[in-house]
Amino acid sequence: MNKVQNCLNTNQQLTFGTYSPTIFLSVQSLSDEDIMWKVCQGKVEQMGLLFERYNVRLYNFYLRTIPDAELCQDLTQTVFYRILKYKKSYKEGSSFKAWFYQIARNVKIDHFKKKKLQTSSVEDVDPERNLRLSEVDMTLEKKERAQLLHQALNQLPEDKKEILVLSQLEELEYKEIAQIMNITENSARVKVHRALKQLKDIFHKN
Repeated sequence: MNKVQNCLNTNQQLTFGTYSPTIFLSVQSLSDEDIMWKVCQGKVEQMGLLFERYNVRLYNFYLRTIPDAELCQDLTQTVFYRILKYKKSYKEGSSFKAWFYQIARNVKIDHFKKKKLQTSSVEDVDPERNLRLSEVDMTLEKKERAQLLHQALNQLPEDKKEILVLSQLEELEYKEIAQIMNITENSARVKVHRALKQLKDIFHKN
């Protein structure tokens, strides 16, 4: 973990130097794919931008299914470590987001294979966490209904909960989900629709 630790300060932010305002605006306008390709070419300082864009998002991704904030932080750091370590596996022009979440998913799977633990239960997940599933119900602004939806989500099998988090909360496209889960795009579409249907059924029973 030395390489990552050298990239992180005490606030868990990547510190790869500073940019002038003009250069900062220029690099900020780059796509994730462009930045990652620069990292692949040895410009490791560019990882700071990807960290800024994705570290909170990734932490929340883990926190939705893992009831351990400290573990979520560790897994988040491990993902960025793996990105640096396996940067050469990224293919120019491919979706960074799909590649990124594939690594994140593998990190989580590897951890729980080692620990032989289950990820979370209905009681473990905080119902206050943000959830926007307009396909299920357009009136979920209300706190009570949002809480019921979170309870319904946590009653789903782990695979269905995961695919809904990816598709609805992380807003990934079917082709990106297919890449992450190593399935066809059509299979990803079917799995999402089935998971939504089951979620809707559970929600309306509550």
